[in-house]
Amino acid sequence: MMKLKFKLKLEHSPIFRSFLISYVLVLFIPMLTGFISYYVSSDIIKSSSLEASAMMLNQSRDILDRRMEEVENITRQLSLDQELNYVLNEQVDAEHYDVYAIWKSWRNTTAYSLTNTFLEDFYIYLNNYHAIFTPSGVFVRPDDYFDLYHYQNVDPVQWKQEILGKIHRRETLPSQPFINNGKKTNVITYLQSIPFDSFQHSLGTAVILIDENEIAKMLERIPKQYGGWAYISDKDGHPIARIGIEDAQIKDLNIQELINSKPGNTFVKDKTLLISSKSAYNGWVYVVGLPKSVVMEKSVFIAKVTWTITVSTLLLGIVAALLFAYRNSAPINRIVTVFREQTGQVGYKGKNAFDFLQGNISHLLASQRTLEEELRRQLPLLEDAFVKRLLKGEFDSLQEMRTLMHSLPNLNLKRETGYVAMIRINGYSGLVSKEIIHELNAARLLIKKCLNDLSGVFQLNVTDIDSDKIAILMTLTETANYSEADEMTAGLTELFEQLREYVKEEYRIQMTVAIGGSFQALSDSSRSFEEARGALDYSVLREEAETIWYRDVIKESTTYYYPIDMELRMMNAVKIGELQEVHRIFEQLLEHNFSERQLSAEMVQQLFGELKGTFFKLLQHSPFTDQAVSEGLKPRVEQLQLSTSLDRFRNEVLVLLEAFCSRVLKKKEDSTGEMINKIVSFLDSRYADADLNLYKISTAVELPEKYISQLFKDHTGENLSDYLEKIRIKKATDLLFNSDHTIDEISQYVGYNSAHAFRRAFKRVSGVSPSIYRKTVN
Repeated sequence: MMKLKFKLKLEHSPIFRSFLISYVLVLFIPMLTGFISYYVSSDIIKSSSLEASAMMLNQSRDILDRRMEEVENITRQLSLDQELNYVLNEQVDAEHYDVYAIWKSWRNTTAYSLTNTFLEDFYIYLNNYHAIFTPSGVFVRPDDYFDLYHYQNVDPVQWKQEILGKIHRRETLPSQPFINNGKKTNVITYLQSIPFDSFQHSLGTAVILIDENEIAKMLERIPKQYGGWAYISDKDGHPIARIGIEDAQIKDLNIQELINSKPGNTFVKDKTLLISSKSAYNGWVYVVGLPKSVVMEKSVFIAKVTWTITVSTLLLGIVAALLFAYRNSAPINRIVTVFREQTGQVGYKGKNAFDFLQGNISHLLASQRTLEEELRRQLPLLEDAFVKRLLKGEFDSLQEMRTLMHSLPNLNLKRETGYVAMIRINGYSGLVSKEIIHELNAARLLIKKCLNDLSGVFQLNVTDIDSDKIAILMTLTETANYSEADEMTAGLTELFEQLREYVKEEYRIQMTVAIGGSFQALSDSSRSFEEARGALDYSVLREEAETIWYRDVIKESTTYYYPIDMELRMMNAVKIGELQEVHRIFEQLLEHNFSERQLSAEMVQQLFGELKGTFFKLLQHSPFTDQAVSEGLKPRVEQLQLSTSLDRFRNEVLVLLEAFCSRVLKKKEDSTGEMINKIVSFLDSRYADADLNLYKISTAVELPEKYISQLFKDHTGENLSDYLEKIRIKKATDLLFNSDHTIDEISQYVGYNSAHAFRRAFKRVSGVSPSIYRKTVN
């Protein structure tokens, strides 16, 4: 439910909207390009279709012009035929015909019918004989010919007057119904008087009857291709031939407009594309009508495909834009939310979220630089505070001390063995004034500078203890070659003697130096510091300024040595299970009391009682407070007895200390095991989350991210990310073996953002790709 609310909130966020609008705008750019391409291709298809139809129309026009020109040439040849001219010019006696001349002339004219399909039906009228030649025979009486071949709407008288009686020069009559030996058809009539150049009087007339279907055949390619019609008219608009169109439709056409238009013009009338062409030979107008829907069929198909792809692409693009906008805006929203929660800002400081982030990040970087500068400025103070805590034994554990020491790189602590010395500036005891304080400050600074100049093979860390006292933590440099303690003692004595003499001569400063015993670990430097303090206090009894060693002034003591800081250090080491440190402190305690001192029996008993009290104090602290542990350790503490032998006493105490440390380590290991189990359980339940990261794991188990990563690595021997990858790949192998899901689906099921990342991880862990693994197991 929370996730759903977050998504709804995200979808209404300005960042989400900005990403979504950007992606949608980018999506519309190729779509706009697609629309332009569609309209351009549609125009190309339309123009190419019209150009192809116009080209075929022009081809048909040119062919028909050539055929008509052939007809004209044939009529010209007829007028030049000698036999025919002889008959035409012969003086005819009404009672005596030259039958042989007529037959011979007819035989010559019939051969012309084979040269052109248009001449299949033609006749020649001879004025002098009143006879008609046809390819099939000779009609001596014209009325006999008219009975078989005549125009449906023309009577014999009109036929003789208009066709046979007039002079014709390359005259073409429009299409009209014709009875051809009882069969009805439509013909176009071509008329030419003979001789060819007759103007006042003709000897005969050549009449060529052209079947309209013969002309229509030349145009049928265009209507057949697109399902339209074709039409030819003469220059006056009278029909010559038609195909696929009726007379009523022709009347609706504005033929005169087409006749007067430029060749190749295209008109649209009643969803029909009209293409016209005009013959330069005889002025005929050729008109083709094409259904616009058929011509644009390919364009319509492209439109359907384009719109289908466009709508699908738009829907998929919007879905992708939503996903990308969510994926890219979610991290920015989370960052903005974190900034708002941390800074307490409600709105944006700036125009948008990016300005808001830029401002806050710039502020963070500036703050970081300021902090770094402040840290560099405070670094000497931190180093001084570290040295003070180290000398006073205020660290609870070695881990704390070493962690803090590594964060201070300028500390001169390359080795862990050395001495602690204290310097007192003499002559100022009991004097307190502003001038004295300034004078002591200057003296301390001069002494520190001289120490740095004379340090040589020693690494010195100097800190102020009082206005007239300085403590120096001294260790050897990495290149120092002192192999014996006596050599190091002599070197330190020489160093401080030079220092005392120098400040005395140059600055008239009198000082006393006290040096404690050597330490073998930095955690033991507090003991050397206390020894140096004690030696410095002892030097008050001496009048002269000198260098005093703790071992020279503390010869014997009637009291035992068990300071409170040593007890605290040992208790802290036990509580964190540092057995080696516990051994070292205890051995140091024995050395101080039984090697450097001669204790009486009563003092030994008191020391033993103090140690036993330390154990009882430990029982009051975790992890020794639970009943089961108390019942096991408390009786052992109560039964601890002072042995007569020092070795036996040492062994009994060490065994008990080991028992305490073992309990700490066991509880720490149990706690670690529980934490590891908790982490593993969380990974097993959330491995499918593609956004699973160290932050979510740390939130679930309530531990810091860095600690979780190191803890898991120390306990299991492998990185947390590698373990999560193995879980995912194991789940993936189960799905590959036991399901039919695709590899892309499986990659999402097991928590990968992409199939490519899943394939790489699978091959890295299993040694083969997912597809090969599936084929192998199947």
